[in-house]
Amino acid sequence: MIDDNEIYIFKDFMSHTDCDEYFKKIKDIGPQPKMLEFEHTTLDLTGDPIGKKVQNFINKEFNMNLKLDLLQIQNWHVNSYGVLHTHFLRPHIVYTGSLYLNDDFLGGEFITNDGRKFKPTKGMLTFFNGQTIKHGINPVFKNDRKSLIFWWRGQ
Repeated sequence: MIDDNEIYIFKDFMSHTDCDEYFKKIKDIGPQPKMLEFEHTTLDLTGDPIGKKVQNFINKEFNMNLKLDLLQIQNWHVNSYGVLHTHFLRPHIVYTGSLYLNDDFLGGEFITNDGRKFKPTKGMLTFFNGQTIKHGINPVFKNDRKSLIFWWRGQ
């Protein structure tokens, strides 16, 4: 059974070689004087085989029957950050996951409103309830931070 207040972390879910291939799918942005709009920092990868691989893993791990709604690759460029939020604007999306493609950035830690914080590592997969866990990203100070984002429909 899943705990909706827990962030599940699976280290080394993806090989570094595979991470490098996905890393190249979205351009580097680098330092910007202000944050770019979401549509300029993401690329839709829905239908990519990694979506089915992660879906099968999550469903088996938690004995669930989640369906992937959207898969994106995202670039958190230098000087970007994510304010603390939940996914209340997407009520059909309950669970969220990220698969981190690099860890050579400075800053960019995953944070929550209750004080949890970690620096993602290359190949790490996270999974959590985006409706209940208020989360965000600390400012990125050096090198773009890239990840795959999985948006799951609830059961």
